[in-house]
Amino acid sequence: MRCCVRPYAILVAILCTSGAAHALEYRVDIKAPEALAAPLRKGLNLMRWQGDPQMTPGLLRRLADEAAADARALAAAEGYFSPQVRVAIDEAAQPWRVLLELEPGERTSVAAVDIRFSGPGSEDPQARELLGRVRKSWPLLPGRPFRQEDWEAAKRRAVSELSRWRYAAARVAASEARVDPGSREARLVVELDSGPPFRFGPVLVSGTQRYAPELVENLSPVRPGVDYDRAELVVYQRRLTETGYFASVQADIEARPENAAAAPLRVTVIEAPSKQVEGGVSYSTDVGPRFQLRYGDHDLRDSAWRLGSALALDRKIQELKLDLDAPPRAGARWNNYFARAARTDIQNEIARSFSLGIAHNFGADLAPSAAVVSWHLEDQRAGSVITDSRHAVYVGLRRSFRRTDEIIAPRSGYFGNVEIGGGIPGLSTERFLRATAQANLLLPAGRSGELLLRAQSGVVISDVRQGIPTEFLFRTGGDWTVRGYAFESLGVREADAIVGGRRLFVTSAEYTHWIGENWGLAVFVDAGDAWDEGERFDAALGYGLGVRLRTPIGPARADLAYGKETEEYRLHISIGYVF
Repeated sequence: MRCCVRPYAILVAILCTSGAAHALEYRVDIKAPEALAAPLRKGLNLMRWQGDPQMTPGLLRRLADEAAADARALAAAEGYFSPQVRVAIDEAAQPWRVLLELEPGERTSVAAVDIRFSGPGSEDPQARELLGRVRKSWPLLPGRPFRQEDWEAAKRRAVSELSRWRYAAARVAASEARVDPGSREARLVVELDSGPPFRFGPVLVSGTQRYAPELVENLSPVRPGVDYDRAELVVYQRRLTETGYFASVQADIEARPENAAAAPLRVTVIEAPSKQVEGGVSYSTDVGPRFQLRYGDHDLRDSAWRLGSALALDRKIQELKLDLDAPPRAGARWNNYFARAARTDIQNEIARSFSLGIAHNFGADLAPSAAVVSWHLEDQRAGSVITDSRHAVYVGLRRSFRRTDEIIAPRSGYFGNVEIGGGIPGLSTERFLRATAQANLLLPAGRSGELLLRAQSGVVISDVRQGIPTEFLFRTGGDWTVRGYAFESLGVREADAIVGGRRLFVTSAEYTHWIGENWGLAVFVDAGDAWDEGERFDAALGYGLGVRLRTPIGPARADLAYGKETEEYRLHISIGYVF
């Protein structure tokens, strides 16, 4: 509640006293709880007018009366509806002293909340889950202090939640806070009008200069006639931004009831520079310091083809990547042509590899699916023994899936992928079939808790492990797999090295309790191993405690984990979600 300004009263006082010979000096003392005193010091006209050359006794008394009224209004806005306010002017003091005392009394709390729905959405069977989420996410629950600011924010949040799907023009039809000063209880009633159901209409693009509007339309995850879904627009904006074509993207419909049957989807873009150079230094406990350099040309020879290159160097992995992406076609489909060269030195296994391939990406989800054909060549050495040179022509299909409440820091939902493929006989050193799957399930646990369940598995079917390129075998351990163990230290022992096996299974459970908006404490248990065919699965167990910090790019994580097999503690640091 801000203290209101009454310019008419002040102006009249100034006009009536403009002939005063001497300005009146005064000081103000405010006695109140600091949470109330601070906004009073900042907002009262009584404070602002100290030192004014036209101040008079009459004007000061008017300002003092106004301050008393503003103090009562501020207390009411903070939930104190029976405050005691006293203002006294000590004219004997030099300068005059104005004392404002505010005793707020007992705070009013929420006794009951009644959320009602009207409009077509209230009778829509498919909207029952949505209406339930609106009620469940209402933040101003019984027992909490009643503040005007929180009351207004709760109504805005309810409208935002209701308008996320189908009912884009949802609004507050009526609201009432019934406050009983005697019992110091507030009973809240709010009625939300869903408005008509909305469906997407045509895509209307503006802002393109270098690129054709069809390029924007081709990445749209929605089609005319389907229900409005704000989550689809978030995915759409993110996918357009990630292409590198655009520096800014805004996509939404005009929520006018007369357009509900076919609301145009207006997409406004600002094109990014076609050429970009980026560099950075990062650190993780898996690989230590890491240097990265990227160069991209997102309009190669004015064709909308995208060329990307990336060099990444750390103490375990040195890698160079080249990518050439065709412009997106209708249905959010495009081809990616890639080349990779890498040297890895992990757990005393040294591998030098090179690969070429093509991936056909499809699907309008945030994580598209892909069909891949690639050629791989590798020299591998385990310990001091050179084992072999390997090659493979790989054909595979990867299917990704995701459904979460948010993109950056989701609290509920699931995401993951499955992939199946293999090395073609006659074109590979060793023929093999390979299947992998990973899934992450996020569950809210109360208002401040989150539960993350994670599972990953893989199998390679082949006569022998030797001859299969390392990237198609499995190792585990580290920041994002089994904590408490070194990076990819769980696998098959060969000579004095740990190499990849043909079997993998990892599972994890993690609970995070958030303290305030950004900080959280976590407890977790991880278990898993990578092993070879014919061996017994013996999961390595790791458990511990962690600290979480929410950032714009995902949670920063610092975990102290104990590895039961090694009987050692390890610190794991990472940032962002791995999808």
